[in-house]
Order: sequence, then C-alpha cells, then structure tokens
Amino acid sequence: MISSKWFSRLPKKRTTNIVISFLVSFVLLTCAIFSDSSFTWLSLERAKVDGGELWRIFSSNFVHFGWPHTLMNLAAFLIAAFILIDSISPARFIGLITVCCVSVGLGIYYLNPEYAVYAGLSGSIHGFLIAGLMLNKRQVYWINGIFIATILGKIFYEHQPDYRSTDLQDLLPVPVAYDAHLYGAIAGLVFGATALLMDRFFRPPNTFTK
Repeated sequence: MISSKWFSRLPKKRTTNIVISFLVSFVLLTCAIFSDSSFTWLSLERAKVDGGELWRIFSSNFVHFGWPHTLMNLAAFLIAAFILIDSISPARFIGLITVCCVSVGLGIYYLNPEYAVYAGLSGSIHGFLIAGLMLNKRQVYWINGIFIATILGKIFYEHQPDYRSTDLQDLLPVPVAYDAHLYGAIAGLVFGATALLMDRFFRPPNTFTK
C-alpha cells in the first residue's frame, strides 16, 4: 500500500493531478462495470438530448461500447495524463477535460446527425494529448511539435476515403467516430493556445530572477 508520506513528498500540483487522473479512471471503469445502466443514462442519444437531457453532451465521453473500447481509451487517457501531470495546473486540467468533452459532444450532436448514439472518450483524448504537448515543458518544443504533427497527420489520414481501420479498432462493435477525434483535437489546440497566450501576457512578472 502506498503510504501518505509518499504522497506528501510529491509537489502539490502533481498530487492533485494524480487524484484527478485516478477519479477519471475510476469513473471510466465504474461505468464499464455497470454498463447496462450507465450507458442507458449517459450515452449521447440524439432523441433524448432533443428531449432535454443535455448532460449527455458531456457524460457520453465516459461510457463506452464494451470493455475493449473502455480499456483502449483508459490506456490512452493515462498516457495523456502522464504528459499533463507536471505541465498544467489542476484547475486547467479540469478545465481541459470539460472543454474537450463538451466540444466533442456538441460537435457530434450538431455536425453528425448520422450518429443516433455516441459514446467514448477517444475524441477528447486527442484534445488532452495535443494541449498537453503544447504545454509540456519537459521536452524541447520541436519534439512536442513532432508529436502534435503526428497526431494531426493521423486525424487527416483517418478522414481519407481509402483509410482502413486498425486491428484494435476492429475489436469495437461499432464504427469509430473519426470526426470526434477532429473535434477533440481542435478543442485541445484552442485550449493549449489560449493557455500559452494567458501565460505570455497575463502571468504576473517574477519578483526574482535566476
């Protein structure tokens, strides 16, 4: 068991971000365990959103089409969380999750009427990864830029007519909603750029220099 002393030695920002990551992971696993009820109440069902159940715009990101879908997105989320853990404040971490999840839900709802039901965190994860790389200070900028370009290139390739799904994607019982990846990436780019501008122009000047 991890002792409280171990957590006390961690920087406060990292400790809080670990807790946030744990809570998101817990929600994903809990929704998977109780999928029969959670999917019914939380997935983005267009007819029910039209009927006033607006929370589905956000909550649909946390339910999935079975365990393979859940575990793939959980692994991807933990990678994104690792990138973000030292690069973003807890308030921004929560803000990023909210912005990306809402953006993906709204994008699917308004721009993809062909989806009667939507679920999954993968679109938002693309936003987490891009914003995390933009704000990541552990690597030089050009390395982060290469990873961002790779993610954007992947999304571009996914939207080509001759794109074929991967073996992992073939495990899913429904087609992958590639547009969700695009919406999440745009949200991540906007969030990351906004955060960088705020840091550049609105951060209080340092009192001391090294």
